[in-house]
Amino acid sequence: MRSSDDTRLADGKLVARFREQGDRSAFQEILEKYENSVYRFGFRMCGQREDAEDVLQDTFVSAFRYLKDFRGEASLLSWLLRIASSACIKKRRLRKNQPRQFLEFEDSGETGESGSSRAGAGGGATPHDNVAGAEVQDLLHRAVASIPAHYRAVLVLREMEGLSGRETADALGISEGAVKVRLHRARTMVFKAFEGMNHGQKEERA
Repeated sequence: MRSSDDTRLADGKLVARFREQGDRSAFQEILEKYENSVYRFGFRMCGQREDAEDVLQDTFVSAFRYLKDFRGEASLLSWLLRIASSACIKKRRLRKNQPRQFLEFEDSGETGESGSSRAGAGGGATPHDNVAGAEVQDLLHRAVASIPAHYRAVLVLREMEGLSGRETADALGISEGAVKVRLHRARTMVFKAFEGMNHGQKEERA
């Protein structure tokens, strides 16, 4: 049996314990199993720890209320990320007039290490290399943050979270074909945005 099937079977047992027996410890196990994935997704979508924490809380409050309706047609993680995606979009709408904070994708608060700290620890890296790397990371993050949320969600789930096309489709409530189209467009938009920002920085230095 594949690991994904094993996961679905284990998740199904937890859902059954919670739904049929009212076992709250089963829900706690679900939370502990998937809270990092939901938080990381929220952070990468919203770009702020405070928002990611709100998304995490909103997701599991909704999951607690509606887990009785979960039928296992999609994986439990996909179902949770679908809730988180809606929470993220609502959160970004509320903050649309506020300045964005751009943090490194790797710095999601789970390991205590940021991408820049790991780069600095690498042997042979010069201060110039570290600065250049940080600038590229910042531009990339801004480029991703600049594209529409429904494209960014596909990019985050497929490229950063490593979900399959089917899992991404389930998480966002769209078809696998739409996932492919959005992913292609997201990559194109990020590349163009990155190139434009990079060119603008070079002109400022000239």
